[in-house]
Amino acid sequence: MGHLSIAAISALMLVSSEPSTPGASVGAGNPYPISNYKCEDGTHLAVRLLGDRASVSVNGATAVELPSMGPEGTTFSNGRQTLSIVQGKLSWGVGRAVLSECTGG
Repeated sequence: MGHLSIAAISALMLVSSEPSTPGASVGAGNPYPISNYKCEDGTHLAVRLLGDRASVSVNGATAVELPSMGPEGTTFSNGRQTLSIVQGKLSWGVGRAVLSECTGG
């Protein structure tokens, strides 16, 4: 009976030591991961870039979708809320307010 337990434990160790498949990596299965940011004005953003639009949750509220403005796809706005990404730096603004820089990602 003791040999059977050793064999079972050995088999479990072999299975658990196999390298993980690429599909098991973080973010796998989600082509549009969420990135979290904190802006200079205290706003917290959860941003998901979707190519032609961005999905943005402000301070934990329900996400809003902002369409891409222009051919480069670096500014997203619905006319009231604006998300801008310039040289890898993200900024956020509401209305006519100056955009606030945000860090995180």
